[in-house]
Amino acid sequence: MAISSGARVNTNISALNALNALNRVNAELGVIQLRLASGKRINSASDDASGYVISKKMEGRIRALGAAENNVSDAVNVLSVAEGGYATIADLLTQIKDKVVRFNNAGFGTDEQNALASEIKQLALEIDEARSQTKFNGKVLVDGTFSAGSAVTSSSEMKVGTALSTGAAGVYTATITKIDASSAGASNMTFTVAGSTLTLTKGSTAQSIDLSTALAGGYLAQGTETTLNFSTLGVSVSVMGTSASSTSGANLAQAFTATANDTLAVIAGSSAAWQVGESSSESFAVAFSRDVSSLGLLGITAGSINSASITAAFTLNVNNNLASVLGDIGGIGAQVNRMSVKADMLTTSITNTEAAKSRILDADIAKEQISAVKLQILQQTATAQLAQANQSPQVFLSLFR
Repeated sequence: MAISSGARVNTNISALNALNALNRVNAELGVIQLRLASGKRINSASDDASGYVISKKMEGRIRALGAAENNVSDAVNVLSVAEGGYATIADLLTQIKDKVVRFNNAGFGTDEQNALASEIKQLALEIDEARSQTKFNGKVLVDGTFSAGSAVTSSSEMKVGTALSTGAAGVYTATITKIDASSAGASNMTFTVAGSTLTLTKGSTAQSIDLSTALAGGYLAQGTETTLNFSTLGVSVSVMGTSASSTSGANLAQAFTATANDTLAVIAGSSAAWQVGESSSESFAVAFSRDVSSLGLLGITAGSINSASITAAFTLNVNNNLASVLGDIGGIGAQVNRMSVKADMLTTSITNTEAAKSRILDADIAKEQISAVKLQILQQTATAQLAQANQSPQVFLSLFR
């Protein structure tokens, strides 16, 4: 700092020093007042360059986590709607089971059995109605095609409800009740058969299952459901026996290709069905791949039900599929619980990140107020000293009297 000798009046060094000090105090006080007004320690990148960048990254993370939390809520809503639809259908199946038990009564005549069959028909029609009305944003959830990941197209030769035949007219050995291709990716896959070995091929990748060993006892009984898991390709296919006599593994394998229904067409869904975290890799996918239509559950369309339809196979279908639907409801409940944990975790992450950002970005009001008071005092003293320094050169006028 320059020091004046005191005898030079052309340049008032003391006044300039006082003015510089006053300007510095005013600048610092302006920064402090902005912090007190905004509540932020960093109001521009020049205040703290690294802190500004870090706080902005944290702000982006907070907003992403908030959006993910909203996605979790939407996922729970979809699951809840699907659960309601499954619960309604399970109630209808329970009523059908009750009517079937009453139907198998030697004390009833034809009229009584026809009346019960009519009631069962109406309940089956309501199953189809409940299936079509279980929607979220216009999408039907429980028709076996809803998948947040990859899904089988409606034009696929192999799809839920496809009846598998050995080739003889009207002779069907099984019905496809469920296909889960949520992790398969977009592709066209083809079934081929050699003896009892069923092979599914996707491009250059293939996986084979020997049905003679995959099926219990080597046969698929009427009303029994089994799942063929082609895990390498990301596909599982559930089939239910429909033949009055048990179907051998070889015949079932043959049925996959005998009627030319040998192609499985899959379209790609979103790679992150619901993004439930900051990264796109943090996703939650849901697939309701069971078709809960009257055909899928009872082995016969609702409009075709009459007293002759209430057979042992029909009863077995009701019992087995009631258990399957209840299992699906339990699975949805587990997924909802998982999403509740995810929501709590996201809330905690948002809170912790907000706290970290606050420590970097927000102003300590008490500390800033202390600095403001100090600077206000310095502002007054600097102003007083500037005034005094401006008056100091006048003392030399006495030398000219």
